[in-house]
Amino acid sequence: MVVIEEDAALEPPIQVKSKKCPSCFSYRVPTIRELYDRDKRLLRAILMIVILLNAPVGRYLLYPFMLFSTWIHELFHGLAALSIGGEITWLNIYPDGSGLAYTSIPAGVFQRAWVASAGYQSTAIIGGIMLMFRRTNKAARIGTCGIGIIMLVTCIMFVRNAFGLVVLVLMGLGFIVAGWYLTPFWIGELYAVVAATVVLNAITSVRVLYFVKESNIGGVTNSSDAMTMQDITKIHYYIWATIWMCLALWMTAMGIFINFEIQQKQQSNDAVVEDFQDDRHPLTMTEMT
Repeated sequence: MVVIEEDAALEPPIQVKSKKCPSCFSYRVPTIRELYDRDKRLLRAILMIVILLNAPVGRYLLYPFMLFSTWIHELFHGLAALSIGGEITWLNIYPDGSGLAYTSIPAGVFQRAWVASAGYQSTAIIGGIMLMFRRTNKAARIGTCGIGIIMLVTCIMFVRNAFGLVVLVLMGLGFIVAGWYLTPFWIGELYAVVAATVVLNAITSVRVLYFVKESNIGGVTNSSDAMTMQDITKIHYYIWATIWMCLALWMTAMGIFINFEIQQKQQSNDAVVEDFQDDRHPLTMTEMT
């Protein structure tokens, strides 16, 4: 009988031979050779994205992932406002891939800067963290279902335009169904693609800040986040765009080189083997699955 474990990695995990840490998760920085040999899931995701970006219909297939990155960006503007005692009036997503979070916050320089800088920073950080868990199918399943649930909650509480409601509800339900029903292989592939598109979007979207100072989104003309930070801090918007670009690159590198993998089952199996290898053990090992 073949038993397929839910969290069995498609590639063998990097073993960390330490019996001192009781944690279920362990991490280490792999070598370039290990990344090449083991990260086939991430390599497939990046290859697919590169191909789609250069294919005639590729951008249409990546369109939902672009909307997903926009949703994360605007959601964290809103969460930043909530964290300082403000509130989210509405959060809308538009067909051109843009979004707008309308918030009400207490007066103050720090409060304005905190909310204005949250979008690009949070997209980079979330994308990097998602990459760190790409090698465990259980985290991919929990993460995918969790994203869907949060999407539906934001639709109920904050999203007020028709396009945003329809798209985010469908995407939220899609993530939940995929996270619940897809096989371990395919849920891992989906999760890797989502994580890769988030970090790539965090990098590519910052480039716009060097050339666009303001834009019209949903009929409302607003300064870019970098220009808002310049108005608040008197530091040139190029510097803020560069800081956010460096953060996006840093978190992408951290997501690639640092990964979390479940080790508890391996440690338990090692302990069983050691027990059976003891000559004084009263049982005879006949079969172990």
